[in-house]
Amino acid sequence: MKNNNRFSVLSGVLLSMMASSSVIAEETTEEQFDPEEFFKKGMQEREEGAPYSAIESFQSILSNKPSLHRARLELAVAYMQTLQYQEAEEQAQTVLQDPNTPPSVRVSILAFLAQLKKDAEQMSPKHEHKFNLNAGVLYDDNVNVGPGSSIINIDGNILDITTRPTSDTAFVVSGSYDHSYRTGKPVRLGQNTGMLFWQSGASYYNRRYETEDQFDLQVLSLRTGPAIITNAKWRTNVALQLDHIRLDDEELATYLGVQPSFTWAFDASTELTLDAEYTDRDFDQASDQGRDSDYYSVGASLGKGFKNNTVGIQGGFEWFDNDAKDDQYTYDGWEIFAGVNWQVKPTTSLFSRISYSESDYKGEVPVVLEVRDDEEIQFILGAKHIFANELELSAFWLRTDTESNVALYEYDRTQFSVNLGKKF
Repeated sequence: MKNNNRFSVLSGVLLSMMASSSVIAEETTEEQFDPEEFFKKGMQEREEGAPYSAIESFQSILSNKPSLHRARLELAVAYMQTLQYQEAEEQAQTVLQDPNTPPSVRVSILAFLAQLKKDAEQMSPKHEHKFNLNAGVLYDDNVNVGPGSSIINIDGNILDITTRPTSDTAFVVSGSYDHSYRTGKPVRLGQNTGMLFWQSGASYYNRRYETEDQFDLQVLSLRTGPAIITNAKWRTNVALQLDHIRLDDEELATYLGVQPSFTWAFDASTELTLDAEYTDRDFDQASDQGRDSDYYSVGASLGKGFKNNTVGIQGGFEWFDNDAKDDQYTYDGWEIFAGVNWQVKPTTSLFSRISYSESDYKGEVPVVLEVRDDEEIQFILGAKHIFANELELSAFWLRTDTESNVALYEYDRTQFSVNLGKKF
C-alpha cells in the first residue's frame, strides 16, 4: 500500500500551479452555501486521515459549483488515496479537457495520471505462486522423550522404569506451496482502505529415523483464508488450517482450526501483533480418545528493527488452554518468549529464540495419582546462508529442558539439524 505522504505531495504539485489561490473562481450568490468553508473542511479531513469524509466535502462543492477545478483535483487525490483509481482518473481528466486549464497545470495532471496508472496496475488482480523444497539430517538425543531418571518414587515406593532416553539420526524432507491472490478490490474500513487478498497453502513434513522408526513423523498441512492490507498502519488475516499427523506410518490425529491475526505498525521498524487460535484436536487411535480436545490460545508479540532493520528483536506472551475429554490431558498455562535475528550480510543471517512456559494439568496421572505441573525452557540457535544459485543452507541447535512434579515427565532433549533448501 502507498504512503499517505505521497498524496499530499501530489496534491501540492497540482494545486500550487493553479491560476488562482482561492477556491472561488467565480462569483457566488448563494448565501446558504460557502464553498471556501467546505474546501477547508475537506482538506483538514484528508490531512487528519479521514479521506472518505473529505470526498463528501469536495463532492458537496462540485455539486453546487462544478467549475471549481481546484476542488475537483483535491477530490481526485482523495479518490487516489482510497484506491478508487477510476474515479480519480475521471476527475483529473475533466480538468485536463477544460480548454481554460493552464498549460503548466496540464503537465502536472499528466504526471498525476501516469502515477495513477502505475499504482492501479500494482493493485490489479494478480496470482502469486511460491514453492519451497528442503532436505536435511537431524540428530536427536532423546527420540522417545525418556525421563531424566530411571528411578521413580511413587508414594515412597521405588519404581525402576525401563524407558530411558534413546538417541538416533533422522532424514528429514519437507516442502511447501503458497498461493496469494490479490483480488484488486478495495475494502472500506471506516476511514481506511484495504486491499483484499486470499492466501492459501500446503506443506508436508516427513522425519524418518534410522533405527527408531516407531517415532517416524509425517505432517500434512492445508490452510486458506482472507487477508486485508490497508493504506493505514495495520493489516489482518484469518486462516483456516487442517493438519493431518501420522506417527510410525499410522494415523495419529487430525487438527482443524482457525487462526486470526492483527498487526499494527507503529513505524517502519516497530510492529505489534495480536493473534488467537481455536483448534479441534481429534485423535484416531482408540487408546488416544481421551486426548481429543478443544485447544484455545491468545497471544501478543512486539517486534523492533535496528540498523536499517538488519537486526530485529521480538518478544511476546501467549496464554493457552487444552480442554480434553480426559482430565489427565486437560491443561492450561502460559508462555513468554524472546528472539533476535541478525542479518550479517544480505545472504547470511543468524537467529536465536528462548521461551519459558508453565502448564497446569487438571487430572491425576494414573498409577502416580498426582496432578502434573510442568515447566519448560527451550533455546534455539541457528543460521542460514543463501548461495548464488539461490540454494539455502540452514542449521539449528535446539535444547529443551522440562521439569515436572511427576518424575515420569521430566526430560532433557537436544536436537541438531542441517538442511539444504530451494525456493521457486
